[in-house]
Amino acid sequence: MNFTAPPTTIPVLLVDDRPANLLTLEGLLGNQGYELVKASSGNEALRLTLKQDFALVLLDVQMPGMDGFETAQLMRANPKTRHIPIIFVTAGMEDLQLQFKGYDAGAVDYLAKPIEPLFLQSKVRIFAELFRQRREIELHRNHLEELVELRTAELRHSAEELKTSNEQLQNWNNALKTTEELLHAQVVELVETRDQLVATEEMLRVQIEEYKTAQKKLNESNTSLQTLFDVSPLAIVVSSFPEGIIRKINRTCRDAFGYKDDGVVGKNGIELGLWGVPTERELFFKELREKQSVSGFATDVKTFQGENRSVLLYSTLMDFKDEKCMLTVTLDVTEQKRMEDQIRQTQKMEVIGQLAGGIAHDFNNMLTAILGSAELMMNHVQDDSAALKLLGNIQQAATRSADLTGQLLTFSRKGQKNSVQIPVDAMIREVISLLERTVDKKIILKTRLTAKNICVIGDPTLLQNALLNLGVNARDAMPDGGVITFSTANVELDSGYCEASTFDISPGSYIEIGVSDTGTGISKEILQHIFEPFFTTKEIGKGTGLGLAVVYGSITDHHGCINIFSEPGTGTIFKLYLPVSCEKKALDISSEELICGSGGILFVDDEEILRTLGLDLLEGLGYRVYLAEDGEQAVEVYEREKKDISLIIMDMLMPRMGGKETLVRLKESYPDIRVLISSGFHQQETVDELMKLGAKGFLQKPYLRQELCTAVAEALK
Repeated sequence: MNFTAPPTTIPVLLVDDRPANLLTLEGLLGNQGYELVKASSGNEALRLTLKQDFALVLLDVQMPGMDGFETAQLMRANPKTRHIPIIFVTAGMEDLQLQFKGYDAGAVDYLAKPIEPLFLQSKVRIFAELFRQRREIELHRNHLEELVELRTAELRHSAEELKTSNEQLQNWNNALKTTEELLHAQVVELVETRDQLVATEEMLRVQIEEYKTAQKKLNESNTSLQTLFDVSPLAIVVSSFPEGIIRKINRTCRDAFGYKDDGVVGKNGIELGLWGVPTERELFFKELREKQSVSGFATDVKTFQGENRSVLLYSTLMDFKDEKCMLTVTLDVTEQKRMEDQIRQTQKMEVIGQLAGGIAHDFNNMLTAILGSAELMMNHVQDDSAALKLLGNIQQAATRSADLTGQLLTFSRKGQKNSVQIPVDAMIREVISLLERTVDKKIILKTRLTAKNICVIGDPTLLQNALLNLGVNARDAMPDGGVITFSTANVELDSGYCEASTFDISPGSYIEIGVSDTGTGISKEILQHIFEPFFTTKEIGKGTGLGLAVVYGSITDHHGCINIFSEPGTGTIFKLYLPVSCEKKALDISSEELICGSGGILFVDDEEILRTLGLDLLEGLGYRVYLAEDGEQAVEVYEREKKDISLIIMDMLMPRMGGKETLVRLKESYPDIRVLISSGFHQQETVDELMKLGAKGFLQKPYLRQELCTAVAEALK
C-alpha cells in the first residue's frame, strides 16, 4: 500500500514580461514555502500549466504578444488548467470596464501596482492553503481506493482459503476450530476496516465543507464590483450603445433622480424625458462614437419629478453581458453652478461698488460746493427773480446729480439707508400716482393687492425707487400700449427654496410684490444680463443701465430676492420678495429752522472750494471758523488753537493723513475732543468703526445748510 504525503512546497506561477517585476514578486514571496516558477510570456505560462499543476497564477495584464486577458481565457478553455486560480497584477485596473473584462476572462481577483506586500502575501496564502487542501483530498481519495482494493484482495484470498478448508473439512475435522477462529479474526478486521471507511468519509465531508466555505469567499470577492457599483456616491447608468437603452442603474441614480429599476430599464433617455436639451444628446453620442469616451460633458437633465439638474457626464464604452454598452457616470453640479452664479454676480457688484465709491466721494464734494454756494447766493439776490430761477435750476440739477450718486451707492450696497416701517400697499399707490403722470394713455395701470400682512422694514425711498424703475421699464416695453399690473400676496419661503436661491435669504414669511406687463418680453440671452450695471438694450440717451442694477441692490440690501418670468412677445413679470415685519420704526424728521451757535469750529477738507464754502456757511450760523487742508495741518492748528475750538468737522479721505488716522491721533492726546466726520462716500461699517473710535457723528455729502447746522448742534451736545 502506497500513501504519498502532500507536497511540502506549494507551486506558484509568476508571469510577467519584465524580469524586474518577476524579481520583485519573487522577493515578496520568497521564504514562504512556495515553489516559485517564472514565465516571461503568455505562451510560456500556458506550456508550464500544461506540464505542472499550480496553486495560483499571478498574471500581468499588459504583455507583448499575448496579453494577460488572452492567456486567462485560454487557461479557462482547457479542462486541464481551468481550475487554476488567476490573479491579475497590473497598474491599470481602476477602470470598471477593465475590471469587468478581467473577471469575464476568468480572474478571481486583481492586485494593483505598486503592490502592498502584506496584501499580496495574504491572498497567495489563501490560495496556497486551498491547493494544499485539494491535494490532501486527492491523496486521501487515492489512499481509500488502495485500501479498498487491498481489503478486497484479502477477502478473495480468505474465500479461497475457506473453500480449501471446506474441501478438507472431512479430512481435517480437528482443524475446524482453528478455521473458525481465523474467520472470526477476519470478520473483526473487516469491521475495523468499515469503521475506518466511515471515519474517512466524515473527514472528506468536513474537507468538502471547508472547500465550499472557501468557494463562497471567492464568490463574495466576485460580487465586490457590484457592491462598489451600488454604494458609489455618483449616479451610474449602464445602457446599450448606440441605442441608449438602459440596462442597469445604481442606487445613487435611483435616489438622486427619483427613478426605479422597473421604470427605466428597457427604455432610453428620450422616452424618459431625461435630456433637458434634446439636441445635446446627439452631440453627446457623436463625441462618444468618435472618441470612444466622453469626459465632463456639461448638460441639463430632468428628474422623474421634472426638475432640471445641471450635470457633468463621464462615459466610456464597455462589454456588458455580451452586449456593447456605455457606462455613464453623472456628477450633479447644480448647487456648484448656483454658487458660481451667485459669486459671479457678487463680484460684479463689488467691482462696480468700488468704482461707485470713488466716483461718489469726488462727485459729492463738488455737489456740496454747488448746492452750498447756490444756497448762499440766494441770500444776495432775493430781489432778482431771474437770478433766483437760475439758482433754483442749479440746485435742482445738483440735487438730481446727488440722486444719481445715491443710485450708484444703492446698487453697490454702500449707500446710507433709513430703516422704517413701510406699508407696502400705500407705497405701491404712490408709485402708481407718479407713473400716471409719465405713461401714455394707451397704457392701463391696474392693482391686485391681496396681501393681508403688508408691512416691511426698510428704506421707503429705495424701495419706491425700485418699483418706479420696474414701472418705467414696463412702460418702455409697451410702445403700442398695454397693461401694467402691481400685485401683492403673502407667501412662506421654506428652507429648500432659500437654499436653491441665488440670493442670501432666510426661511419665513414674505410679501410678494409683482410688477407685470403685456409688452415685448425679454429673451433668455438678455435675461442673463439684466441686473448687470450699465447693461441696457435702450437707445443711447434713453437709458443708463442702472435701473435694474438699483432694483437688485435695493432688494438684496433688504434681505429679499427677485424672480423673473418672461417670454418674447407675451410680457414680463417681476416678483419681489421682502421679509414681512410688524416692528414699528419711525423716520426722524429734522427741524426746518436753522440752528445757530457760537464758539470755534475747525473745518478740515483737502478741497479749497469746500473749505471756502464751509467758512461761509459756518460763519453765517454764528461760529468762528479755523481751516486746515489735511490731517497733519489739522493736528497743528488744533494744538495751537485748542482753547478756542469746540468742534472739528473733518473729511474722511484726505492726502498725507486721512480722517481716521487724524481722529485716532487727536483722541490719544485729547480724549474729550469732539470730531464730526464728513464724506461723500458712506459705508456703514466704516462709520460704525469711526463712532467706536470716538467720532460724534457723520455728515453725508452733499449737504445743505439745514443739514450742516443740525449735525453741528448734535455733535456739540
